[in-house]
Amino acid sequence: MNRAQRRASTFKRAQRWDRNARVEPSSVLTPILMSRTFDEDEAAKISVDTRLAWHRLTHGEGTEPDFDLLANSSNVCLVLAEPLGELAAETVLRAQDAIRSMQARYLRTGRFGADAAALATVPEMLDLYDQFLAHGSPKVMTDALEVTVKRMRMQQQQESSHASN
Repeated sequence: MNRAQRRASTFKRAQRWDRNARVEPSSVLTPILMSRTFDEDEAAKISVDTRLAWHRLTHGEGTEPDFDLLANSSNVCLVLAEPLGELAAETVLRAQDAIRSMQARYLRTGRFGADAAALATVPEMLDLYDQFLAHGSPKVMTDALEVTVKRMRMQQQQESSHASN
């Protein structure tokens, strides 16, 4: 290795680990943007996407991504509803039971569809979710989603430990 190669190698190493490298200007604003409430357009887009997924699921046109969107929305809604009291949490839990029965039907028949319980409870949960969107922030929603992921991981660990016993 000659002198020019050593110098180039040293320069590359120093450049790779430079703590004072250029900072993306928009990254400074990320915490502020995440803490503000959703504007009407953002909240409407999220709400419409979730409600369209529900519509497709109830009309037999739903797909697994539609189901996943609805399930994730209900999980986030549950995390946000728990501090509000038993009535709010119970509303979401009833909807989640109906969503699980939709999943069981899908596994049995290969098609999504809603029963009477789902038609009665899921729209109430979606209304509550819309309220969380109207008064929440991206940070609140992201934190709630992280809580749901932690809960699912804990549940999977518990199930795997019970299966191994």
